Amino acid sequence: MPRKLLFVLLTCAAPAVLAQAIYSWKDASGRVHYSDAPPPDAPTRTVRQAPLAPRPAVSEAASGNVPQTFAEKELAFRKRRAAAAEAEEKTRKQQATEEQQQQDCTRFRQQLTGLESGQPTVRVNEAGEQVFIGDDERAGDVARIRQYLERSCQ
Repeated sequence: MPRKLLFVLLTCAAPAVLAQAIYSWKDASGRVHYSDAPPPDAPTRTVRQAPLAPRPAVSEAASGNVPQTFAEKELAFRKRRAAAAEAEEKTRKQQATEEQQQQDCTRFRQQLTGLESGQPTVRVNEAGEQVFIGDDERAGDVARIRQYLERSCQ
């Protein structure tokens, strides 16, 4: 029975011994001493830091490693999600604009081909009547369409 009691006591005391820091210092005669408590008047060197010592909260806050709460994580997630949705919407609008631009360029190229072919061309006036366009109007339309194509359709 005493052996079991001794074993239990040693097992319980071992973590407490291992958890302490060990200090080293030299005395006046030059001898090196090791202890779990530093002397008050001599410069010491820490040989082993206590592993179970809690980390100070100040260093965590200063380094930015403070754990986030669930609400902070949720807010960060929602911000990332909103930013991704905004970027996707911007990309979609840009693609739609480029597609519309391509359609406009195709339509103006077709108009230019028709005007340059020399075939009679009609235009509808305000009264809804079809009116043939003359050579002066045709030349103005050709110049205007070419300017647009050069400026917008590369």
